[in-house]
Amino acid sequence: MESVWLIDSGCSRHMTGDKGWFSSLTPVNTREYVTFGDKGRGRVMAVGEVNVSDNVVLKSVVLVKSLGFNLLSVSQLLDEGYEVRFKLGASRVLDSRGDLVCMVVPEGQIFRADFSRAVGPARCLVAGPSLELWKWHRRLGHLSFDLLSRLSGLNLVRGLPRLKFERDLVCAPCRHGKMVAASHPPLTAVMTERPTELLHMDLVGPARVRSVGGKWYVLVVVDDYSRYAWVFFLEDKSETFGFVRDLILRLRNERHGDAIRAIRSDNGTEFRNDRFDAFCSDQGLEHQYSTPYVPPQNGVVERKNRTLVEMARTMLDEHRTPRRFWAEAVNTARHVSNRVFRCAFQKKTCYELMHGRASRVSHF
Repeated sequence: MESVWLIDSGCSRHMTGDKGWFSSLTPVNTREYVTFGDKGRGRVMAVGEVNVSDNVVLKSVVLVKSLGFNLLSVSQLLDEGYEVRFKLGASRVLDSRGDLVCMVVPEGQIFRADFSRAVGPARCLVAGPSLELWKWHRRLGHLSFDLLSRLSGLNLVRGLPRLKFERDLVCAPCRHGKMVAASHPPLTAVMTERPTELLHMDLVGPARVRSVGGKWYVLVVVDDYSRYAWVFFLEDKSETFGFVRDLILRLRNERHGDAIRAIRSDNGTEFRNDRFDAFCSDQGLEHQYSTPYVPPQNGVVERKNRTLVEMARTMLDEHRTPRRFWAEAVNTARHVSNRVFRCAFQKKTCYELMHGRASRVSHF
């Protein structure tokens, strides 16, 4: 019987034919079979755990009668939170903390799992010559290995020894502590066919300073097709529904039958409540929600928020206008942006796409 484990991307579960590998074993009553490469079959006899090394325990390993190999399933490794890296000369399996589980050694057209070099949490792919580099990496607040090596070579810091840079060093705390979210892919085409078909909306606030009119929040609504925007100023979040309802009813009258099919917002309680649900049901509207804590999914209005706030802040700073005039500045920014910004997909200004005629700024 084989004493090594082979990496197999074709099998869906870890399996072996040797009962001696198991530290715990539970017989199965179902008549389940595994088909071998030579078209033979082996019955699944039991399921259990296998200790392949001091640090690695394989769970849900099936015992298959007459199987002459020990097979590791790539798909099951991924489901269990492991990371499988196939790289020329340095293939490996890592756990969720970035610690080495096993090396993947090619042997002809198959891959063998080498558990002899597996490490525990206290070691993170640390080779003998790099121990000093790892010590100073931790002492200096997990400074990057490249910068640490260059800093030691320039003799700019007293007490820092000369350190040799080594490639492919992986620090699990660095991976976790410096992790950033992957960016959402940019839109390359407009998602709607006409104005007011889909409205994006978001509530910004509360502001640091109460506006002249006594407002704390600003509701921003953006049309998906034209990127035309509306802004409304609120004293309290509870006023959100009233402004949205009035805007939708007004647009339906103005657009002469161009139906508003959907609105999109985040999961804030100002949008997700019984009044909104009842109104959308009566009007035949689909209310789409972005995933909680994922603002890029509501990116159209989030980007408009940033544009309006930056324009307003710039106008206030130019003349040192008191901050309590922020609502007037945001409203002005909205008026300007609708007439001068061009929708990238349609090659026309937001105003022209919404109203069917070119915008005019001579009155400015």
